[in-house]
Amino acid sequence: MTFATKKMHLYGTVGFLWLSHLLVDTMIGIWPIYKTIAHIDLAVAGFIAAACAFIGEGMQIFFGMLSDKGHRKILICFGLLCAASSLFFPHVEGPFFLFLLYLFTCLGSGAFHPAAASHIGMLTEHRKSLFIAIFASGGAIGLACSQLAFSHCYHAFDGNTAYLFLPMAALILLIAFFPFATSTALLAKNKHSVSWKGIQKFLSSRELVSLYFCQVCVSSIFWGIIFLLPDILTSRGHVEWICMGGGHFFFVFGGALMMIPSGYLADKYSAKAVILTAIIFGSSIFYTFYFTPLLPPVFILILLFFMGAAFGIINPISVSQGHRLMPSHPGLISAIMMGLAFCLSESIGPGGGGLLAEYFEEDAAAKALAVVGLLCVPAFLNALALSSRQEIAPEQTVECAS
Repeated sequence: MTFATKKMHLYGTVGFLWLSHLLVDTMIGIWPIYKTIAHIDLAVAGFIAAACAFIGEGMQIFFGMLSDKGHRKILICFGLLCAASSLFFPHVEGPFFLFLLYLFTCLGSGAFHPAAASHIGMLTEHRKSLFIAIFASGGAIGLACSQLAFSHCYHAFDGNTAYLFLPMAALILLIAFFPFATSTALLAKNKHSVSWKGIQKFLSSRELVSLYFCQVCVSSIFWGIIFLLPDILTSRGHVEWICMGGGHFFFVFGGALMMIPSGYLADKYSAKAVILTAIIFGSSIFYTFYFTPLLPPVFILILLFFMGAAFGIINPISVSQGHRLMPSHPGLISAIMMGLAFCLSESIGPGGGGLLAEYFEEDAAAKALAVVGLLCVPAFLNALALSSRQEIAPEQTVECAS
């Protein structure tokens, strides 16, 4: 194989994985806006979101093991196919069928993310951070645009969003027949499976456990905001484009823009300092947003942008800090702090928020979210337990490598 052909395969692989990530995360973001468009009861919608996310995202550990056995491309295609189930929401009726469709979407997400993330990380040894950042940007853009794109297509096609499955089917076929680039040397280095011994080491580290609980608390608020934001903005009488995805776009886009700067600050100072600052800053803006419902649209969008910038950075910083604290078990850290953390937070935020909304009448979604926002307190307390040191203690490294 010539050098030019290898380059083409490499950049083609990165491009297909980036586009796939964009589309999968777009599909994940559709349910919160569809339940508002279809006027689905918040408790029912929250239960569907919680149960499906818990099952689907929780399967990341199983799919991760299949990925480690070399089934990455199959899992990527399977993930795209299942995630596209969100496009069929308007074509079914009743909670049961909506539950099945969203369950398939979450299973698709659970299959896609560990396979695609591990493949992109194994394409290069010297530009790993760059490739992973490129891959992550696709997901951030997809999630940010999901609600605006779906609501626009829903009205443009009179609810016939199933037509959008055709370009996804074409992409799946292209991926299936495109020869993905691989690195056999890196594949040999990264065969470190998840084990019970590794889990015990994780649980024995007070700092890792505190980091994990902090991450779950903040991520629950993050996903709760995504789930309830369309209903909050609609009930407060904001303009339609803000309610139907514009506010969501600014919220998610804020976190996406701050990912790289926050990573730089965490490396320069400490993850603890950045996480504590983000929690204080984010919770202050969060309750400013709650207690000032009648602000002009431009100020609402500014608040949402900075709220997303604060809450959206804690998850990637937590994952990178987890890898720093337990460097010899990257698969385990990814499984716990990505798969299991997403599984819990995507259940607690939307599920808890939807259930709590049933106990309020006026501005119910906002009041429910305000209660979910109290998770900032345990998040802050757990963040205080983190160490400010940046280097890995020699004894910790030896222990993890044993």
